[in-house]
Amino acid sequence: MFRTLKYIRVLDLSSSVLEELPNSIEELKLLRYLDLSKTEIRRLPDSICSLYNLQVLKLLGCLFLFELPKNLGNLVNLQHLELDEMFWYKLSVLPPRMGNLKGLQNLHAFSVGHESGCGIEELKDMVYLTGTLHISKLENTVNAGEAKLKEKERLKKVVFEWNNRDGGQQDEAVLEDLQPHSNLKELEVLHYRGTGFPLWIRDGLLQNLATISLKHCTKCKVLSLGQLPHLGELYIKGMQELEEWPDVQYPSLTRLKISSCPKLKKLPKIFLNLRVLKVKKCDSLRELPLSPSLMFLILVDNLVLENWNEAILRLAFVNEQGQLVSQQNRPSYISLIELKIINCPKLQALPEHFAPQKLEIRGCELLSALPIPEHFQRLQHLSIDACHDGTLVRAIPDTGSLYSLVISNISNLASLPKWPHLPGLKALYIRDCKDLVSLSEEETSFQSLTSLKLLSIRDCPKLVSLPDNGLPTSLESLSIGSCPSLESFGPKEMLKSLTILKDLYIEDCPALQSFPEEGLPHSLQHLHVEGCPSLTKHCEKDRGSDWSKIMHIPDLELESIKVSSVPNSLSKEEHPKIKTSSAFWKRRFTCCKGIDIIEIGGPQQLNRVISVQTERGLSSRGKMMPGEPSTSTEHGE
Repeated sequence: MFRTLKYIRVLDLSSSVLEELPNSIEELKLLRYLDLSKTEIRRLPDSICSLYNLQVLKLLGCLFLFELPKNLGNLVNLQHLELDEMFWYKLSVLPPRMGNLKGLQNLHAFSVGHESGCGIEELKDMVYLTGTLHISKLENTVNAGEAKLKEKERLKKVVFEWNNRDGGQQDEAVLEDLQPHSNLKELEVLHYRGTGFPLWIRDGLLQNLATISLKHCTKCKVLSLGQLPHLGELYIKGMQELEEWPDVQYPSLTRLKISSCPKLKKLPKIFLNLRVLKVKKCDSLRELPLSPSLMFLILVDNLVLENWNEAILRLAFVNEQGQLVSQQNRPSYISLIELKIINCPKLQALPEHFAPQKLEIRGCELLSALPIPEHFQRLQHLSIDACHDGTLVRAIPDTGSLYSLVISNISNLASLPKWPHLPGLKALYIRDCKDLVSLSEEETSFQSLTSLKLLSIRDCPKLVSLPDNGLPTSLESLSIGSCPSLESFGPKEMLKSLTILKDLYIEDCPALQSFPEEGLPHSLQHLHVEGCPSLTKHCEKDRGSDWSKIMHIPDLELESIKVSSVPNSLSKEEHPKIKTSSAFWKRRFTCCKGIDIIEIGGPQQLNRVISVQTERGLSSRGKMMPGEPSTSTEHGE
C-alpha cells in the first residue's frame, strides 16, 4: 500500500475507517508526521518502530487502541506522542527503553517497573518533557535521583503515586530524591507512607506551586508546607494520622478542601483570601479558621462540633488599609455566599453574626434555631433537610430577601407551620415529608406568600388534600408528585382561582379522581398528567367528564390519550418520530384523517413523554416535571 509513497513526510489518516495499519508502513523512511486520530485502529504494527525520522505520532480518539508497540523506544527522533488522557489509564504496560526518546515533549504517565528498560532512570535524559507527568508504582523505585526531575524545567504538574501498601522510610527517601524543578505549578502525592514530607516540601522550595493535592498519605502526622506565596488551591484527603498543621499563612490560598482526617484538631488561624472551604469527616476539628473573604463554606460529617461560636476564633475584618481589625458585632463571614452544614448531629447553634446568600442544613438533629432576622437579610436560598420534627422549619425568621425555600425529609412533621413574613419568596419545594398530612396549621397561611410563583410537592405519602383556603393567586407553576393519598385539589374553585397559572404537573397520585368542579384557569398553557389512572380516564376526549375542563389547554401531556384522525398516508417511514414499540405505546395507530391527539402510554418510570411532530404540531417540548430545585455541586464535591 505504501511502497509508492516512499518519499512522503506527512501522512494524515485521521477520521478514516482504518482498523489496521499494514506492515508496509515501514517503507516510509522519511515520514515525520503521522496522524491516526479518530480511527478504529486496534494495534500498531511493530514495523512502525522503524520510522526513525518520525517526530509526531498522533493517536487521539483511538478508542480501540489499548497498547503501544514494544519497540516504541526505537523512534529516537519522536518529539510529540499525542494520546488521550484516558488512554494512559487503559495502558497496562509502558514499552521499555522509553528513555531513548530524549526529545519527547509529552509523556503523561510513566509506570516504574522492575524489568530492564522500565526503571525510573529512563526519565533521566528526557529534559524536554512539558505539561503533566504522572509517575506510578514508585514502590518499585531503586535510585529515584536518577530521574533528575529537578532538571525538567518545562513540567507544570507532577503526580507521585505509590500502590496502596505498607511503606515508610523507603517512601521518604524516594520522595526526597524526586524533587522537581522550582518552576512546577501543581504537585499531587498519592498513597505515600512516610511519616513526614521531604525537605523540599517542608521548606517551601517550590515557590511557584499554585496547587497541592495530598491524598491517602496515611502515616504523615504533621503537615509542613513552608511559605508558598503563590499557593492558590490545597486538597487534603485520607490522611488518617494527621494531627498538626503549623500556623503558616498562605496569602494566595483561595480554595481549601480537607476530608477524612479524623485526628486533625485545628487549622492555621487565618486565611485572609480564602474563598472556598470544605471540611468533611474531620471528627476532631473544633475550630474554624478566620476567613474574612470566605464565599463558600461546606461542613460535612463533623461529629463533635457543638457550638459554632466557640469554633470561630474571633470576629474580624480587613479594613481599607488591608489590616485585620477586630469588631465584636460585625458578621464574621461578611463575603459568604453559600454555607452548607451536612450531618453535624451535635451542632446546636449557628453563629449569631453571619449572612450567607445560600444556606443548606442537612442532618443536624439538635439544631433548633437560625440567626436573628437582622443578620438574615442577605439570604436568598434556604434548604432544610433531614432535621428532626420540624423545629428548624418553625424557626425560619421574617426576611424579605428569601427567594427559594426547600423543606425535605423532615420526620414527625404532620403540618407545615404558619409561614413567617416572606414577601420575596418565589419558589417553595416540599419533598420527602413522610408524615405530612396538611400543608398548613392555619388555613390562611399559604395566602401570606403573596409573591410565590412555583410550588412543588413530592413524595408526601400521607398528604390528603391541598389547603381549603386555597393557594396564592400569584402561582405560575404547580407540580405535585408521588402523593398517593391525595384525593382532591381542595374546594371546587381552588384551581380556577389561580388566574395566572401556566404550568400544572401531576404525577403518581392514583387517588385523584377528577379536576375541581369549577375547572382549570384559562391561563393554563401546559398540563402534564402521569400515573393517575382515574384522573386520566376522566380526561379522555369527548368521553371523559373532565375533557371540557382541559380542552382549551394548548399543550397536553397525558399518560394515555386516544389516537384519532390520523391521515391515511401516515406511515412510520414518512413520520420517523412516531414509534410503535410496545415498550412505549399502548396502542398502534389506525388510519384516520388529521392528528388531533395521540395516545401515549408506557411504564411509569419514564420521565419524559415522547413527542410527535405532525402537520398540526403536537407538543415537542417533552418537558420534565419540575420538583427539584437546581443545585450546584461545584463547591460541594
